[in-house]
Amino acid sequence: MGCFDVRRLSPPLYGDKLMSPIANLSVLEIIGVVSFALLGAHTAVQRRMDLFGITILAFTAACGGGVLRDVVMDRGIPVFFSNYQTVLIVMLSVAAVVAVPQLFRVQWLLIVLDAMGLSFFAVDAGIKAIYLHYNFMQFLFAAVITGIGGGILRDLLAQRVPVIFRHDIYALAAIVGCSFLWFARGMIGLGPAAYAALFIILAVRLVSVYFNINLPLVKIAEIRKGGR
Repeated sequence: MGCFDVRRLSPPLYGDKLMSPIANLSVLEIIGVVSFALLGAHTAVQRRMDLFGITILAFTAACGGGVLRDVVMDRGIPVFFSNYQTVLIVMLSVAAVVAVPQLFRVQWLLIVLDAMGLSFFAVDAGIKAIYLHYNFMQFLFAAVITGIGGGILRDLLAQRVPVIFRHDIYALAAIVGCSFLWFARGMIGLGPAAYAALFIILAVRLVSVYFNINLPLVKIAEIRKGGR
């Protein structure tokens, strides 16, 4: 999840429209946490994990990206470990999946939730990186790793090949949207650029799935026995 401590940043960071009434969590973070926590819990149920496993996978999916980012960028102890609001949100998401297991019978609900988590986490982290005066490469890394990191850890724990390592257009959607945010903010303002970036990431991901548009696979010819 996006685990920067909002209290370390200036009050005008998001503006009135992007702030949440829940202390220390932006609206983007909340939507991202819920989306990825639901997906993590659902994945655990599919893999026939017990309640502890379901909870761990939900936390990993929801918070793994932010933890990875904070560790790699030497931000100190990830803020997640002291953010009790996030713990509550993840636990409520786990309870929802356990109580209503048929929630994910519609396949497109999973795809939409995944796209929402990717877009909201990536843009949320990107906004914070801008206010921390990161350069473009630092900004792009912080935004993208926050969006995809939790999913990577979730899939590894569930013994699946992470979606970004397959031919799906996933991380590329975050790169395109966040790049737009970086370059457009000076022309149209940070708020409009952020909302446009959200739409771009969502659109690229959902359109690529709907029309089955994927990145090309590199195929290596098999070496037959006997040198044939």
